[in-house]
Amino acid sequence: MSSLLGVFDILAKAGPHAELSSNHIASEIQAKNPDAPSLLDRMLRLLACYGLVTGGTDNGEDGERVYGLTWAGKAFVNDENNGSLVASIMNKGKVELWLQFKDLVLEGGNRYEKVREMPFYQYTSLNPEHAKSFDTEMTNLSKITVKKILERYNGFQGGTTLVDVGGGYGVTLNMIISKYPSIKGINYDLPHVVQAAPSFPGIEHVGGDMFSIVPKADTIMMKEILHNWDDEHCLKLLKNCYEALEEKGKVIVISFIMVEETEASNAAKFICQMDLNMAMLFGAKERTAKQLKSMAMDAGFSSFQLKCLVFNVIAVMEFYK
Repeated sequence: MSSLLGVFDILAKAGPHAELSSNHIASEIQAKNPDAPSLLDRMLRLLACYGLVTGGTDNGEDGERVYGLTWAGKAFVNDENNGSLVASIMNKGKVELWLQFKDLVLEGGNRYEKVREMPFYQYTSLNPEHAKSFDTEMTNLSKITVKKILERYNGFQGGTTLVDVGGGYGVTLNMIISKYPSIKGINYDLPHVVQAAPSFPGIEHVGGDMFSIVPKADTIMMKEILHNWDDEHCLKLLKNCYEALEEKGKVIVISFIMVEETEASNAAKFICQMDLNMAMLFGAKERTAKQLKSMAMDAGFSSFQLKCLVFNVIAVMEFYK
């Protein structure tokens, strides 16, 4: 709710290290409810407990508690340049879908298809508002994760052609090509997706079905694609990538990575929750590095390397032909 109210945006606009009272924030959002400052203070106190805002100290005017933005809280600021988690956490469709978890356990099947009467991507293609929401979510997540990946991973360097399979509107590929402009980029996704994609320097948008064919290249990338599909579809997709690779080429897989053992870390909590999200949305799952390596070998790849982890939950892996 704090995201919908714009609280994180207000704290961010106040500037670094600024702290605001709930009365100040209530005036900023033009709340008519006389109890708004009290309700906001209670909400901000909760956010402070989770480390999303600082403060709660009585050093404001008239002894009011004041709050500031933490590093973690910045992830919920609507920021076109650096991305935001707002679209991801405030997705109404996901919240409604969780009410189906009981039926998923008892009956099985794809619960999204049961609720919407069609698969996720078909529903997205037929509903522009949903498609826009989904694209905003993916774009913001890409800005956050790819920026960090490009700081730590240099495996794109030296490539000639890079195909981003399931690349959406090309935001991820554009970030990569902007850093490595000598690479030719091919953004590959369903025809209705690439038709709506903006033009980027050095990038060609190509429409097609990744389960039928993948464009040929020396480097193929899949970012957060495999966790959307069951093992059978993943194996088919990896085999298509293998066939499309030039000799000595590689597939770069960027994916959330499941923990090997049960633990209570924040990373484990996040990835286990994401795993159930995939079950609800797609009848799919998150996988461990061992499971992904085994799948790569089954698809024909000669070797596998886990190159780095970002945010302790996203792995950058290379599969070699």
